[in-house]
Parts: sequence; structure tokens; C-alpha cells
Amino acid sequence: MLTPDMSVRGTLRRAGSLEKEDGHMNIFNQIVYMVGAVTTVLCIILCLALFVACKSRDRNGKRIELDNHTSEAPWSLGVWIAGVFVAGTGVALMYAPGDLVGYVQQGLNPTESVTMVALLNGAPVWAMYSVMGLWYMRHMDSKIGKLAAMLSTVLGMSISLWTGMNTVARFIGLNFPGMKFMLAAITVMVAMISARNNLLKGMSRLAFLVFFFAFLAVLSTPLTDFKFSPITGSITGAFWKEYFNGATAASWIFWFLSWTPTVSRWLAHISKGRTMREYIAGTMILPTVLAFVWMAVSWMYQDVIMSFNLAKNIASFIPCVIFIISGILFMTGTLDSDCKVFTEDLEFLTNGKLNHRATVPYYGLFVLFVFSLFISGIIREPFAFNEYSSMIFMPLMVMSMIECVRIIREQK
Repeated sequence: MLTPDMSVRGTLRRAGSLEKEDGHMNIFNQIVYMVGAVTTVLCIILCLALFVACKSRDRNGKRIELDNHTSEAPWSLGVWIAGVFVAGTGVALMYAPGDLVGYVQQGLNPTESVTMVALLNGAPVWAMYSVMGLWYMRHMDSKIGKLAAMLSTVLGMSISLWTGMNTVARFIGLNFPGMKFMLAAITVMVAMISARNNLLKGMSRLAFLVFFFAFLAVLSTPLTDFKFSPITGSITGAFWKEYFNGATAASWIFWFLSWTPTVSRWLAHISKGRTMREYIAGTMILPTVLAFVWMAVSWMYQDVIMSFNLAKNIASFIPCVIFIISGILFMTGTLDSDCKVFTEDLEFLTNGKLNHRATVPYYGLFVLFVFSLFISGIIREPFAFNEYSSMIFMPLMVMSMIECVRIIREQK
């Protein structure tokens, strides 16, 4: 049986850092939650409107492509999809399954639980990334945007690494600080090598393939005592009450909002040459489909997944190795893309005095230092800090939504 403890992020949902222990919130926090939920709905509507309103070709049959006004050559479609995947989808899907049972314990049925976790890792979150990504496409040289992306990287990457390494360590049954630090150190080292040598395109392809093999590892692992867990039930009023009123959507929206400038800045960096419909399909629709498929498989094959534990079941060695490699590659890709955003923006803001290649090692050491503060317990409430600090990005989110409205109006 999957357990909520498999997901470190699940503790945020259950604890609700904006929510009191008795489940009640003051009026300020209720407003904050509602703003988060409404923001995601508006972003989804804007993305769908852009998908419908923006054509892929002009009257002469020429592709209408997005342009980020940089000198870098456009990524091919396959590599671009892999780059989007590594930017956040892969990491989120690795540690989200542990939240499935948490929602069932909250009173939702399996169908509602799968839908809830898939949504919270799919359209609502990626719609925000897509919307802000379009703002960055048009304002790539904005100092405000670059500062927001750098701050987002600093706030989000360290806790993301901490969350990912905690999940991998728990998953393989070797959950102790030394193992977490070793996994983190390996991840950071590989990411820095990749960043200095521009290996991210190849890393993105490899990470996508490894996730595919991890998916196969779940489906193909034979267990004599395997128990299939069917997805039962239907969507009820309790689902929507939990989504809009509980420590779920809005809490996680502000959790994910801390990553939005960095991920969006990365999407703008790699999306040159894509049409608007390709962009929306790749940055919102595809991640949502992957989230639903992975959550459904995670629930149905939870007995298989729970057998992947080196400390208790040596027969799961190969699947465990696949998942360890998956986790490291996903975190490596995320670190690499964030490092590229941070160091290039730092070089721009210092007028070229700090070369982005020269600052790569310092970025890695800083992330590893903050990670050490987390696993040592020196910083005791990283989730709450992350959630509250992300609110400073709301003005940029509003600016991004206004920019998307302008893009839609330009199509008329």
C-alpha cells in the first residue's frame, strides 16, 4: 500500500502551512487560498484561449513561430519536449504518488484521489508556467524578470533537491542523512559538469528515456503476492470542496509559484521556433496527460511500487537502480536548467563582469550548502518559508496574465 510518508511534499498538504491544526483558517489565509485557486483557473482558460485563437500558419502557409529574441538556435521538437519534461514534470511525478493515499485518508475515493494529485501536478501548475513563459518570451531582457527568476531559483532549487533526495532515500529504504547527502552531492556534481559543457540536451533525452524504463519497471515487475488496486468511485462534491477549500490547491499553487519564474524563464529560453499551439500542447496539455497516466498506474500498481525497497527486498535491485537513476537525472536536469538561468541572468545583470561558465561551481556549492541546512535540521520549516516567500511573485503572475490577454487581442 502506498503511504503518504513516501512523499515529503505530502507533509505540506497535510500540515497546510497556511492552515491551523484544527483545519480552520483566518480570513487572510482564506483569501490567499482563493486567490491561488482563481489564478490557476484563469491561467488554464488563457492557455486554452491562446491554443484556439493563435494560428500555426499565416495565409501564405508559413509557420508562425514564437521568438525569444536570442541568438540561440531553436531546439528540435523531440529535444524540446524532453527539455520541458526535465524542467519539472519528471521530478514532480517521481514523488507525487505518495500523496494518493493521503487524499483517500482525507475521505476521497480512489478516482478523486488520482484526479486530485494529477491535477495538482498537471494543468493548474503548468498553465501558470506556460502563461509566465510567454511573458518572458516578450521580455527576455527585463531586469525585473531576471531578478525574479534568480530569486526563484535560490528559493526553490535547494528545497526541491531536499524533497527529491528525501523521497529517493525513503523509496529505496536507506533513509538517513549520509545517503541523502551522497545522492545530492552526486546530483549536483553531474549537473555542474553538464552545465559547464552544455550537455543538457543529451541529459534531457536520457532522463526522458529513463523515466520510460521506470514506467516499464512498474508494469513488468512480477510479484507472487501482487494485489491489483482498482480505481473506483466517481467525482463528488467532496472533491471540489477539498480542491478549493482545503490545504490542497491554493497551498500547492503558492508552493509551485515559487518555481514559476525559473521554470517559465527556462521554457522561454528553449521554446524559440515553436508555434503557439505546439507551445501550449507541450507545456500544459502533455504534462497533464502524463500526470493522469502516471497517477493511475501508481495507484493500480501500488503493491509493486511498495516492493521496491533495497533494505527489505533484494529482488527489487534492478527497479530500485532504475528509479535512483531516474531521480538523479531528473534533479540533474532541473539543476542544470536552473543553473543556466541563474548564471546567464547574473552575467546580464553585471554587464558581463561575471561570466556564466565561471559562476557555475559557485551556484552548485550554494545549493548544496542550503541543502545541508535542511537535512541537518538547522532550517526547520522550509515548506512554510517557501510558501510564504513565493507570494512575492504574484505581481509578475498578474503581469503575465495581462500579457496573454494582449496576445489574444492581437489575433483579431
